[in-house]
Amino acid sequence: MIKLKADRRRLRTAVALLVVLLLVAVWLLSRCSTGPETIRVAAVGDMACDPDDPDFASGVHDHCRHKQVSDLAVALDPAVFLGLGDFQYELPATEAYRTVYGPSFGRLLSRTVPVYGNQEYKVQDANSFTAYFGDRVRDRKGYWSQDIGRWHLVVLNSNCSAVAGGCGNGSPQQTWLAGDLKANDRRCVIAAWHHPRWSTGIAGPDARTADLFRTLYDHEVEVVLSGHEADYERFPPLNPEGKPDPLGVRQYVVGTGGQAHYRPAAVDDARDEKGDPTVRAGMPASEFVDYDHHGVLELELKPDSWSWRFHQVAPGNPVQDAGSASCR
Repeated sequence: MIKLKADRRRLRTAVALLVVLLLVAVWLLSRCSTGPETIRVAAVGDMACDPDDPDFASGVHDHCRHKQVSDLAVALDPAVFLGLGDFQYELPATEAYRTVYGPSFGRLLSRTVPVYGNQEYKVQDANSFTAYFGDRVRDRKGYWSQDIGRWHLVVLNSNCSAVAGGCGNGSPQQTWLAGDLKANDRRCVIAAWHHPRWSTGIAGPDARTADLFRTLYDHEVEVVLSGHEADYERFPPLNPEGKPDPLGVRQYVVGTGGQAHYRPAAVDDARDEKGDPTVRAGMPASEFVDYDHHGVLELELKPDSWSWRFHQVAPGNPVQDAGSASCR
């Protein structure tokens, strides 16, 4: 009788262990099958020209190249088009979205993740922007998260005077960001907002996003994408003080969507986005910068790494910057 009870206990233990193993196996399989192995993303900001721009029809002075840039983006056939703000210049009216943005980048509407830029707020509450993109805007506050493939994406609103509470430490947006990243279980994370934390372009670095950048760093985010500057620039992984750090966040600036591109003048090196002459002191050096071409950044997001290629709008659409890196 004692032996029979012992046998039953062993059997129950074995069954319980088998159930646990099966549950673990199901969980592992679900984790491995979440999203495709590789996702192609096309990213760019500062796109469609104002239909009243005198260069709109001619495209002289390298203005108003939104059609050429959008052709390049469409040809890449991305699973996700990450629009980095300033979708429609100069006044983003509903008619301009319909007649200019729509026939160009609007061809990727169903794949677009739209980031709020400063141009969007030229219409009250960015209403024409949110009406055009509809449910592609997941939260009208301008910040939210979603998974793309095996990566976690956080979309943030760098219009710090427009978003409730601003962008500083303890603000609703920064508090939400810290909580979202803490709860994230994906190995690789990418962030996107419009105004770059670091830039050698005309506007320069923007200290208003410093606390958001620090939050990304604290949670080991790999990449942040921005627009706003009329150039392409790639920085090495940086810590919140702008010092190279192998555990830092790598920033790309991709404001090359067609509206214009500019080479900064000497006076631009002296001041930042808000005109402060002191903030550029200690400005980190970028690893690659192109002030002279429109283009699209292509990202291949793999389960534990990513690669990048910047395609210029030029004869043959050459790739002038490319590389790869691993997630931490």
